[in-house]
Amino acid sequence: MKQGVKRSALAVSLALLGMSSVPVAHAQQSDQSATDVERIAVTGSRIKRTDMEGPSPIQSIDASMIEGMGYENLQQLLERMPSTGAGTFSTRGNSQDSTANGAAAVSLRGMGPDATLVLINGRRVAISAFAESITNSFVDINSIPVSAIERIDILKDGASAIYGSDAVAGVVNVILRKDFEGLEINVGYGGTEGDTSYDETTANLVWGTQSEKGSSTVILDYFKNSQLGAHEMGRFGTANQTPYGGNDFRSSRGYPGYFYVDGVKTIDPDCPAENATASGSCLFDYGPFGLVIPAAERVGLIGQFDYNLGSELTAFMELAVQHNTSEAGGAATPLDEDAGLTVPGSHPDNPFGQDIEIGRYRPVDAGARRWDIS
Repeated sequence: MKQGVKRSALAVSLALLGMSSVPVAHAQQSDQSATDVERIAVTGSRIKRTDMEGPSPIQSIDASMIEGMGYENLQQLLERMPSTGAGTFSTRGNSQDSTANGAAAVSLRGMGPDATLVLINGRRVAISAFAESITNSFVDINSIPVSAIERIDILKDGASAIYGSDAVAGVVNVILRKDFEGLEINVGYGGTEGDTSYDETTANLVWGTQSEKGSSTVILDYFKNSQLGAHEMGRFGTANQTPYGGNDFRSSRGYPGYFYVDGVKTIDPDCPAENATASGSCLFDYGPFGLVIPAAERVGLIGQFDYNLGSELTAFMELAVQHNTSEAGGAATPLDEDAGLTVPGSHPDNPFGQDIEIGRYRPVDAGARRWDIS
């Protein structure tokens, strides 16, 4: 009888021990799963658009990573990223239209800058005023100084259902430094000497202050580069590449050109023999008149101001101002028969002694084309 009691007590104690071990194991498993929760990054608008939305892949680049890479501007950084490298471009060296030299655009997956939405602090910003046309609209990412960036969130999936058609390729959200206290100044200079003379100057300033009620941050960015002409590039600055195993791309709209005398195509007697062709044209090397890198200067200012009006109400203001100046140009304007120009026989430089019609001609004596962009 006593042995039965002992066995029953032992069985009961073992059962209790087994039951008590269940919640302990469950608690340990819960703690482990809590530590393994994947980090979820949220960027962009908080407006709910659809119940079918789910998480999207995001690449985040923080300030320490940016500093370690050592790039001077945002374009240099993004064009080396796998997701943004294809299609990201700079207008540096542009000398063909009114697009300001030195601006830059980001393109996700090579789909073009007009398919990639760029946000600053999660909000849309105006496109560059120097973009050539609506088909080439883009946000100038070089107007954002690298030293002012807290992090960059890159949404690599298409987000047109949330943001619209300008986010077909994805979204790049640039978060600026906000809670900054103190003053930070960065200055840089680089240049070359010798056959080619070129230099760049960069400077940026970040100032911030904080209080119990709010904060203020002011970011000033400056960039300037000198002009690098094609005539300084040696063999790379000529349109005639035949001496180097290439083709001759010189223009038939040459100087001194050819004319029509009594309706007959006649080459100018002063055309050098090496420029004259069998068809009666006088070739012109436009290469040395181009600008490899036009002179440019850029000044930008970004201001961020926050003030806490209450526990659930905050007033903020963001201000962005930029001023760009650059130069574009090329060789003298090419003229052909469609211009309908004539030279009177009384002109002192007319060797034919009668009125003649200008065929193809390049007014080199008027100087190369140059125009300012600002």
